[in-house]
Amino acid sequence: MRVNGPDFAATLALHGIIAEPVAAPFALWLVRAGDGDQRALSAWLSDAERDRAARFVVESAARRYRAAHGALRLLVEACTGIAAAEQRYAFNDHGKPRLAGMQHVHCSMSYTGAFALVAVADGAEIGIDIEAVRAVDDAAGLAAMYYTDREAAQLGEMAHDSDYDHAFLSVWVRKEACSKALGKGLSIAPSSFECGVGYGPRNVLVDGEMLESDVVDPKGGLLMSWALRGRS
Repeated sequence: MRVNGPDFAATLALHGIIAEPVAAPFALWLVRAGDGDQRALSAWLSDAERDRAARFVVESAARRYRAAHGALRLLVEACTGIAAAEQRYAFNDHGKPRLAGMQHVHCSMSYTGAFALVAVADGAEIGIDIEAVRAVDDAAGLAAMYYTDREAAQLGEMAHDSDYDHAFLSVWVRKEACSKALGKGLSIAPSSFECGVGYGPRNVLVDGEMLESDVVDPKGGLLMSWALRGRS
């Protein structure tokens, strides 16, 4: 099965998951929960994941959670042949999933609103992030705290531009994706590495390592980023 094609989208749809691929050098999908029965998805989850889904107060959030974790398992099944029901995951201190017994298979996921991103790569660490494009309260103050001086200055010059919020979030999603690719989340200070403002592919030096990254154009008000570490 081509994991970036319509056949895989149809597989996800059979389980009530609405999905479309996102351009990346690995399998990356934008997903959300449809109206279908989620019992099969729930059955694949670990006890801890089912408990987490049950703790959501809003049912739509629980459905998004099950759809994302189920989609990841179906994506891993398509990539590795390991049945969704047989997969076991561990999560590091920053919430990044790892498929047990398959050290070369790397996974990542991210949420915003009704949507989630899920990704799988073979032989390279990855990180992804997604944010809804929106007005950010005290964006200038946050930039001063979490962005480099150059990034904050670039954004300061755009303070009155109509796409300021998009520009601000383009930095945030790339920093998140790069930090996740190193498996450290935001334990790496976001102000310690330079991403630059804007979307498109670029290399980013983080904690002494050069990562490939991209920020993908907003789609329906969404801004997505991926980062790749150690591509052979």
